[in-house]
Amino acid sequence: MKRLFAFLAIVFIVYIIYYDIRIGTLPTATAKEEKIETTEVIAQTSNDPFIEVKVKAGDTLLSIVERVNEDRQISSIETVIKDFEGLNPESKAELLQIGKTYKFPLYKGE
Repeated sequence: MKRLFAFLAIVFIVYIIYYDIRIGTLPTATAKEEKIETTEVIAQTSNDPFIEVKVKAGDTLLSIVERVNEDRQISSIETVIKDFEGLNPESKAELLQIGKTYKFPLYKGE
């Protein structure tokens, strides 16, 4: 009886190793690509020092500011927070709400 259980345990372990090597149990980055939703730009004119953006799930203040200022230099996070709260006096930088539209600062290029 002990030999039967030992044999079954060995077969089970071999099957687990085979399954992990052949199929795998962890998801890979290439197997499942997540669609990243782009931020919706509400309004922008060339003379405005800000851009209005509707916040999507997963967006942060810094990620949106970096996205809208792709080729521009951002001096510091403290400056971004101060500028954001200056444009949106009723809002806090750390409390962005999904679906709400905020004004985000645009910075001059180098």
